[in-house]
Order: sequence, then structure tokens, then C-alpha cells
Amino acid sequence: VPLTLGEGINSRFLLPVYVPLLLTAGFLLDRFLSITSGGWMAATAMVSSLVGLTALAHIGFSARENLRLTAQGQVAGFGYNAARWHHSETMNYIRDHHIEGRIFSNQTPLAWLANRIVAPNKHQGLAPWVKRIEAGEHIILFREFLNRELYGHNLMDIRILPGVEPVAELADGVVFRATATVVEPFDAKRQRPHKQRYVQQLLEQAGEHVIRADSTWPTNTWDGDAERAGTDEQVARAGWDVYRNGRTLTYHKQPCSPDDEQTSFLLQVIPVDPEDLPVHRQPSGFDNLDFYFLDFYFRMRGGIRLDDQCVATAQLPDYPISRIYIGRWLDGDNRMLWEMELPANQ
Repeated sequence: VPLTLGEGINSRFLLPVYVPLLLTAGFLLDRFLSITSGGWMAATAMVSSLVGLTALAHIGFSARENLRLTAQGQVAGFGYNAARWHHSETMNYIRDHHIEGRIFSNQTPLAWLANRIVAPNKHQGLAPWVKRIEAGEHIILFREFLNRELYGHNLMDIRILPGVEPVAELADGVVFRATATVVEPFDAKRQRPHKQRYVQQLLEQAGEHVIRADSTWPTNTWDGDAERAGTDEQVARAGWDVYRNGRTLTYHKQPCSPDDEQTSFLLQVIPVDPEDLPVHRQPSGFDNLDFYFLDFYFRMRGGIRLDDQCVATAQLPDYPISRIYIGRWLDGDNRMLWEMELPANQ
């Protein structure tokens, strides 16, 4: 163990030890079982044999569990070789479009996996030290991996850059193209006017009202505590407007306080054809796109607070949709504040 680290040896580093231990246990078990003497020697041999058999059984069951978890991970989405990346809209976009010039991404391994026949250094990380992006170059962001603490920016930072335009809004990512050379792109103070204009444009293009702020909806509970929730209780939606424009849902609240940022939104999509779902979602029959408002800083599906407004957007998947359920979740009470189903023909 390195003396400079305050942690022990991770169990995964011990995998090479299992093979010699297995051979040693098998050898010792064979030797103990061959002992024919009686008395305490026979008892010692029997106990040692049982210990050896237990160790072998543990190794065998551990190996079987490891294989099960590996197979589950390949379907559910752990790691870059997971089956879900074969159905990723962003990965398919990269595969289908021969993008010229450099590609900046918050997940360069995924961008490279989707297009491995490229020039060296074409895929580069999008990090705080990236100070210059040339016209014609692309930025590809994967929703799941956008962490402001790690990469120094979020989706809004990219959207408001002068000289950068989105070319593809995808369920699990966004593709941007630089129309002009971008220098020092992540100056928050300098970009604030652009952010204000973007929020205004977002609201102007929000589309049709799905829910109005002054509407009320019956509460619901998912923990079976109907007495606490009240079967006929009606509550206001606390001022959130929801709009739909094509595949984009826009959530807006004004005025918006810091407390309003501490909220969760239900977003579940049921496709016309269940096989359109990602592999890891097919057993459940729906796509779970629930999000926290503050997830904007960790995933691109989320929101932002600007002055006295809170705005969030969510992108719907690119397949025929049968039903969409939206709502707002109260973590403290473990129940829905409001929920509704969107018409399938929208």
C-alpha cells in the first residue's frame, strides 16, 4: 500500500491472487482428503477439508455473481461497452455524420467509440482550460456526464456562447457547431447578457401551455398513505408553467426563490413500440426521465435560476410516443404535488 494514501487495497486489485489461491486450496483439499489416519488427525483433516470446500464454494459463487452483475451492467448501462450506447441518439448522430475538424466533448471516449476512424487528436476534452474553439469545430455534450464541478461549465454556458449554434437536440445529448472563433468561452460575467437573451428567447419559443400556473390538481401519494394526503385535497401547483414545443418541454416559474430550486419533476415516456426503449428500460415498459431542477449542474436535463425566474427544459426521446406523464414530486412528504398525462397526439 502506498505510504502517501490513507486507504487500503481495493478488492478488485486482488483478483490475480484468486488463481493461485484456488490452485493451493485444491491441492491442500486433495492432500487432506487422502489422510487415512484416525483420531485427532482425522478430525483435523476433516475440519480442514470443510474449510477448503467452503473457500472453494465462496470463490465459485463469487465468480457466478460477478458474471451476473457483468451481464446486468452491459444491459443497464455501466461502462462504455453497455448495450444502451448502441441505441444512443448522440452516438448514432456521430456515426451517421462525418464531422470535419476537431470535436470537443465532455466524454471523449464515447465520441471516439462512435467514430474511431479519425485523425489523431480529433476528439478533445471540453474542460475549463479550453480557451479557443475555431469556426467549424463541434462541441458534443452527453447529458448524463455533464458535471459543472468536473468540467467547469454546463449546458447553458455553451448555449449562450456567441458564435455557437445547436445543430442537433437529442434525447441524451446536444451537438453544437462553432460559426465563428470562440475565445475564452466560459466567462460567466461577460456572458450574463447573452444568458438573459437566451432565457427570453426560450420563453418566446416555449410553445403551447400544457399546465398553467393558476391551475389546481388532485394530490396523489405513492406510499399508500391516503389518510395523510387526503383523497379530495386540491393544491395549487406553486406557480410552475409547463410548455411543450415538439420534443422540448419547458418549465417556468416567476417569481422564483432559492427554495423553488429544491424541487423534482416526474417525466415518464411510454412509446408506441416498447422495442424503441433503451434495452435497460424495456422490462419496465417506459423511459424514466425524472429530474431535479438543480441537476442542471450535473446533467443537462435540469434548470437555471436567473434573477427572479426559474427555467428548466427537458428533451423527449426521438420515437413515436404513446403517453407522457409529468408531475412534481415532494421529497419531504414522499408524494406527488401534481401530476397529469399529456395527450398522445401532441
